Amino acid sequence: MESEVIAALIGTPAVLVTAAAAWLAGRAQSRGAYHGPVDAVRRTAQREAYANLFRSAHQFIRAWEAAEEALTRIGPLREGAEVPPDVRELSRQMLEAQNSLEHAADMVRLEGPESLAEIAERIWRSTAILGGQYLGPRWGRTAPLFDANLPGPAFMVARNEAMTDFTDAHSALLPTARQYLNGGPSR
Repeated sequence: MESEVIAALIGTPAVLVTAAAAWLAGRAQSRGAYHGPVDAVRRTAQREAYANLFRSAHQFIRAWEAAEEALTRIGPLREGAEVPPDVRELSRQMLEAQNSLEHAADMVRLEGPESLAEIAERIWRSTAILGGQYLGPRWGRTAPLFDANLPGPAFMVARNEAMTDFTDAHSALLPTARQYLNGGPSR
C-alpha cells in the first residue's frame, strides 16, 4: 500500500472525531444562542412580577392601616349611618390596593418558582383575611366599605394570625426572589 493511502487511513478517525466534536459544539452554541434571549426576557418578567408583588404588598398594608385607624376612630358602623368622606376614600384605596395585590400575586404564582408562588399565595391569603368584610348594597352603600370593627375574639385571632403570616411572607419575599434571580437554589 502506498504511503499516502496509509496516511489517509490513519488520519481518518482523528478527522471524524474532530468533526463530530465541532458539530456538537456548534449545536450547543446555537441552542444557547436561541435560549439566551428567551431566558433573559423570562428573567425580566419574573423580576418585574416579584417587584410588583413587593410594592403592592406595601401599598396594601399602608392603605389597610389607614382605613383601620379611621374606622376605629369613628366606631362600629351601623346600618344607614353616614360615613365620613375621608373614611370612604380610605376604604376605597384599601380595596384598590387589595385588588392590585391580587393581580401581583397571580403573576408571581404564574412565573414561579414554587417557593415564590407559595409566598405569593400566603401574602394573598392573609390579605383576604385582613381585608375583613365589605359592607355593600345591603347597607345602602353604592361602593363597598371596609369594616375593621368586626366583633368577636375569633375574628381578632384570625386577623392577628393573618398579620403575622403576611409579615413573615412579605419578609421572605425579597431574599427568596434575590436568591432565585441570582442563580442560587431557591428555598
